[in-house]
Amino acid sequence: MRAVRRPQRHGPRGSHPLKLPGYGLVAVLAFSSTKPLGAQSVVPAPLQSGAITFAMRATTVNDFVGRVDVARAEFHGTDLAAITGVVEVRLAEMRTGIGLRDTHMRNAMRADSFPVVRFELEGLDVGATHADTVTATFRGSLTIRGVTRAVRVPGWVLPRSPGAEVHASFPIDMREYGIAPPSRFLGAVRVDPMTTITVSLIFGN
Repeated sequence: MRAVRRPQRHGPRGSHPLKLPGYGLVAVLAFSSTKPLGAQSVVPAPLQSGAITFAMRATTVNDFVGRVDVARAEFHGTDLAAITGVVEVRLAEMRTGIGLRDTHMRNAMRADSFPVVRFELEGLDVGATHADTVTATFRGSLTIRGVTRAVRVPGWVLPRSPGAEVHASFPIDMREYGIAPPSRFLGAVRVDPMTTITVSLIFGN
């Protein structure tokens, strides 16, 4: 009896037989689960925890990361695209791991006269969903050292029941807020004016 050869499945003319390796299937599924967001709702809840870190670069010495706990954060509304809110931190609670450096940073930001950094959320530009996570751009105003500027901050929101997890990261130029980066030893040690701010918030009961 002669063996019967089964025809191979081909893609376009002249291509190789169609194959879907495991990683390719995963990629297809991951892509197909990403979709534009329609109406997305959240349930307001009090702040459970929140922290802001700022990554700094410095000449001749090691780069460093500072941290400050969030003193106040709240949001209002249930439609994710239309919520408003506020986030505040107190500069007196800012820590970089070295006490003298903390003092230099607070002096540069005139923490005695402007003790609070404040972000006011005016709305969200909602993007796509990835599993349960919603990408978004946070629109609002950031006030540092008495200077207020409009900002657009990329990040994501993970709705909870109730509340949400919020994460955002963005660069700022301290000079735009009237801050002269600290320097020591006639400028031999100088902090770069660009810093990256990362915000992590958890709302819930």
